[in-house]
Amino acid sequence: MFMDKLLVVIPTYNEKENIVKLISEILKLKLSILIVDDNSPDQTADTVNNFFKNNKNVNVLKRKQKLGLGSAYRDGFNWGIKNNFNYLVEMDADFSHQVNDLKKMIENKSENRLVIGSRYIPGGEIVGWSKRRELLSKFANKFVKFLTSSKVNDSTSGFRIYSKQVLEKIDYSKTTSNGYSFQIEMTLIAVDKGVDVIEVPITFLERAIGKSKMNYKIILEALKYLIVLKFKK
Repeated sequence: MFMDKLLVVIPTYNEKENIVKLISEILKLKLSILIVDDNSPDQTADTVNNFFKNNKNVNVLKRKQKLGLGSAYRDGFNWGIKNNFNYLVEMDADFSHQVNDLKKMIENKSENRLVIGSRYIPGGEIVGWSKRRELLSKFANKFVKFLTSSKVNDSTSGFRIYSKQVLEKIDYSKTTSNGYSFQIEMTLIAVDKGVDVIEVPITFLERAIGKSKMNYKIILEALKYLIVLKFKK
């Protein structure tokens, strides 16, 4: 099931304590990996290069500064397409996304499909979040469905598989959002373009090591994007 060229794109910022173990687990699936690092002060990029310098399946794209999640994925997708990968995976560096769930998602990939690892369908769950954070996430996703009449239950999920064809159809390089809103923007464009979207249930775990990147600035950006979207419609 892993014969197609598939690249796991992992944005990093201060993930030195997690990244070696995560890469090692993904490599067991015989997949290629691209770390997109925003010049982490803890030298995440150097750690990856030192541990995996002889492994041709581990690549590092080091950027000069912290430029945001959406920007990291756009650069990662650019790199992957230029290097002839057929499928590109979005995955977090902090073990909130599980390698076992990635296996299930890969089984559901196809050329005209966006596969979303979903927390909000039967079989999906969140472990370790506060009730406030979980309610905020659920509200954001219900708000997206209400405004857009989308059937997608987890538009903010950052665990996904895009085919090269879908990314080209979406014209991802012209997206402008970061954070939650990047995932929302990509989902809505995919739906609008007639892409088949399938949700696969996942278990999302709150990080055990390191500091969460989620903050109110990212949440406000998502809400602002949705409000602007409503007025445009």
